[in-house]
Amino acid sequence: MQRRLLGTAVVLASIGMIALAGFWLSRSETSSGDVAAVEAALRPEIPAPVELGPAPTTTLPPGSTDSPGNESATEPTPQPIAAPVGLRIDKLEVDAPVDAYGVDQRTGEMAVPDNATDVGWYKYGPSPGEPGSAVLAAHVDLVSAGPGVFFDLRTLNEGETVFISYSDGSETRFRVVARVTYGKDELPLDVIFSREGPPVLTLITCGGGFNSNIGSYDSNVVVYAVPDSGQSATPGERL
Repeated sequence: MQRRLLGTAVVLASIGMIALAGFWLSRSETSSGDVAAVEAALRPEIPAPVELGPAPTTTLPPGSTDSPGNESATEPTPQPIAAPVGLRIDKLEVDAPVDAYGVDQRTGEMAVPDNATDVGWYKYGPSPGEPGSAVLAAHVDLVSAGPGVFFDLRTLNEGETVFISYSDGSETRFRVVARVTYGKDELPLDVIFSREGPPVLTLITCGGGFNSNIGSYDSNVVVYAVPDSGQSATPGERL
């Protein structure tokens, strides 16, 4: 499991691997929002391995109860949210299709789009709006295509909006609460791929400086957003 988790880190490095050489040699990004609050909300108190496969099914079928002496454990089963099929960020003039990606069987890494226009959703994690971190990744640029769909992700600031459309025709608005640039060896994978905590939409691309010797950027730009209900949250609910 640890090896597969490390493999996921490698794919985050590869999001900009086929980059436009020299295009971003000195780009710098600054953080925005309360990154620590997001990380704390998503990080379990007792660290647990991040599962990269499909989530396990429940051990209690509908209508069953706990052991004798306990009150009924039956609770309404949350309806799963449909798969995301589109991403819109008006500030960045982004309106891109979203496709489901899993794990590359050849490498054990998270698979990502092989073009500069599409966004990949990690299908073994939550759908945007479900508990935990829903991961959407895309290229910052490609040598064969120039700037990618997430080229300007580094400019997205706290309070700005992101829209996700779903396969059932619905749409949810998310509000950016934080943006941060992590070094490749500093990525908090337990946060980014968490299945616990409040619903968080996590957008990822490459950033930092471009190392032409190895054909890769040295960092990842990560934007965290939460469902925007239009209502103020209590301090305990707000990220």
